[in-house]
Amino acid sequence: MALKTFIKEFGAFLGEKESLLDKNYQHVAEKIELHWGYDEFYPFIEKLLVDRRDQRRSGFPIEAAMEISALHSIHERLYPPKNKRY
Repeated sequence: MALKTFIKEFGAFLGEKESLLDKNYQHVAEKIELHWGYDEFYPFIEKLLVDRRDQRRSGFPIEAAMEISALHSIHERLYPPKNKRY
């Protein structure tokens, strides 16, 4: 299922636009769905946004990173983390 449909608040954020995560990073979108509503979401998202490896990584385009950030904010509002680290 598309993130825009699965998470209504994300659909409102996107408006008429299509999700780049759904379109170009389907494996990431599927994992977001899998972790949605659980505390495991926070370390997963952090690993997407923060590179802690020694290797160079090209990262996400800014639009996709903005979607990930929006999803983090929505999740934090709906499902506050039990561990205040996230």
